[in-house]
Amino acid sequence: MIKVLTDNHIEYVHSVHENEKGVPIVWVIDGDCLYDIPTYKIYADMFMSINEVLDVSSEYLDHNGMTVRLIRDGEVQYDLKTTEYFGSILLSNPIALNLLDYPYGRYVMSPNAKFDGEKFILTDRDMTDLMPWHPSHPRAEENF
Repeated sequence: MIKVLTDNHIEYVHSVHENEKGVPIVWVIDGDCLYDIPTYKIYADMFMSINEVLDVSSEYLDHNGMTVRLIRDGEVQYDLKTTEYFGSILLSNPIALNLLDYPYGRYVMSPNAKFDGEKFILTDRDMTDLMPWHPSHPRAEENF
């Protein structure tokens, strides 16, 4: 039996899970940051490891959006009932990245950012005085 998720399952809610930290994930296609959310570690790991996504909306006619099947190495992970927008992104073979793993990731607010393969570039604000890493990040000494 396939486990079915909705956007409500995957979006991290701090007040509900105070002992667990959320993981900020962004989906990137051709360098464009298209969608970002905080999610739970289990789903962050899943999104960053899936290598096939199928549109299975026809199996879920009760859902008023898109349903995609998330597959890793031929094994179905979940069916996700989501929006047409996010489902379309997932079907377009995006790269899912943890925003905390890259310089300037903590400032990303899709779609106002690009990813150059090494760092994020904000397209809606001046980055001159921004620190690449949060002060608590292990690479924070690179800020200076």
